[in-house]
Amino acid sequence: MEEIKDKLELQRGRIPKAILLAIFCAFMIALPSLIGKSWLNITVEMLIMALAACSLNLMLGYTGMVSFGPAGLYAVGAYTTAILLAKLETNIVPAMIAAPIMAAFVGCVVGWICVRRTQVYFALLTLAFAQIIWTIIFEWYAVTGGDNGLASIPTPAFFFSITNSYYFCLALVASSIYAIWRIVNSPFGATLQAIRENPSRVEFIGVNVKRYQLAAFVLSSLFLGVAGSLYCVFSGSAFPDYAHWTKSTDMLVICLLGGIYNFSGPIVGTAIYAILIKTISKYTMQWNLILGIIVVLLVLLMRNGVVGFLSQKLSRHR
Repeated sequence: MEEIKDKLELQRGRIPKAILLAIFCAFMIALPSLIGKSWLNITVEMLIMALAACSLNLMLGYTGMVSFGPAGLYAVGAYTTAILLAKLETNIVPAMIAAPIMAAFVGCVVGWICVRRTQVYFALLTLAFAQIIWTIIFEWYAVTGGDNGLASIPTPAFFFSITNSYYFCLALVASSIYAIWRIVNSPFGATLQAIRENPSRVEFIGVNVKRYQLAAFVLSSLFLGVAGSLYCVFSGSAFPDYAHWTKSTDMLVICLLGGIYNFSGPIVGTAIYAILIKTISKYTMQWNLILGIIVVLLVLLMRNGVVGFLSQKLSRHR
């Protein structure tokens, strides 16, 4: 009887989540008819950044590896698609498929070196490799266009409509985030979280910690490549700034704002970050300073991010 009661309680807990998810999905589908084109344009950018932040959080929140260089792998995905479309005149489907594959390959090479070090040394190595990627993009004029980037990339007429771009982006981002969710809720994901908590103990029971960390690095790189490719197609361009350390900082701040220990944290953090930038920049030219102060206060007052803070409050209320 007690087991049946426990199951019923679990089912009661799941029903509201399912309803909320259904409402959210219906809202996202109906969004183009509710807002203007300028806000829809911002929403597409938010969706892509949410995917990039969730990809980073696979390393940061679930494996405990602080990476300062996700933008480098994001740029690999963007430039792979851009070069195939602009230079080789490839069809968009193979161009977008090649992007995550190339990002995963580069991530495998970079990760194989980086996971041999831990903590601050790992973080600095990822930053160094990201800057190497930025330098290659910046200097290789014949292929990447150098500091001019690649602009006016030919894309199918389907993407000329912001509504079509939105639905395409929504479908691909939702599929990718669902794939990440399945990964973190699998036995593999449970092992990653165990490594985050105590890598020495996990290694003691016979798990190859470095192999799992490398796998997490490669998977994170793959989804960062998807995000970069999406943004390239959406904007019709690729620039060296995609690989700059400031882009990596944006992703890290988003994860910290939302909460790195909750799956929805990076998604919520993306919305908060975008709204803050949009609101503050309307009233002052020094929006970077004010945004920085707000982010510092939020991180100090809500150590587990906004989602973690709200979860704690709700659990206490219950």
